[in-house]
Amino acid sequence: MIVETEAVVLHSMNYRDTSKIVTLYSRKYGKIKIIAKGAKNQKTNKFGSSLEPMTHSSVVIYKKEHHDLHLLSKSEIVTPLNRIQADSEKMFTGLALIELMNMVMHDEEENEQIFTMLVGSLKAIDAADKNSLNVLLAFMVKMFDQFGFGLSLEACVNCSRKTDENNFPSVLLRLSDGKCICPHCSPDLTSTGTKISGGLLKSLYYFQINSIEKSSLISFNDTAREDIISILQSFLRYHIDGVRTLKSLSLLHSIY
Repeated sequence: MIVETEAVVLHSMNYRDTSKIVTLYSRKYGKIKIIAKGAKNQKTNKFGSSLEPMTHSSVVIYKKEHHDLHLLSKSEIVTPLNRIQADSEKMFTGLALIELMNMVMHDEEENEQIFTMLVGSLKAIDAADKNSLNVLLAFMVKMFDQFGFGLSLEACVNCSRKTDENNFPSVLLRLSDGKCICPHCSPDLTSTGTKISGGLLKSLYYFQINSIEKSSLISFNDTAREDIISILQSFLRYHIDGVRTLKSLSLLHSIY
């Protein structure tokens, strides 16, 4: 059947002499793979730059039931993201975002909320004047909520002391359920969990309760940035088997 949907390009690889196999995350069908005939050859490429990674496009597909690879008929750019390619931090952040999506999303499982978050995050990266990496971090925090194992940062799991009303110097974050334990309940910080600073706790909570577009409004020093990346990747690996360190994020680290 012929279907039309919006999609974000996650990955592209050459196929035979003139074609490409492209992985998309689509609004209607989740993650799918398509073959774009003629896309590799400049003379026969009718898709232009709409199949480049991170591109938000509208696609028409000949979708074959019970097949893993579908045929692309038409593709056009929906949202130009002109600033991402011109800035190394934006580019590697965007690449890390689509690498993450390709890694954790299952084939052909529709999730319109995740799709909307993905497109919004790419737009936010493109528009950010600074701290574009924060968009990826905020996306991860909100993705955890969508997957059903979100962080629970508003209060201590034991005594219910509110984190936004107490200036905790540090807390323990349990990877198993995303809940935190305050210093009053674990004064020697020996309970099971990962110790994080009060500043990191506030940043994670900020990402959770504010829009992704606002994520670039806060800044981190190098140490805090490394700490927050480490805790988010550790939390992701705990809950999803087979998750590896994001290569694009490692490349981004090398430019700081």
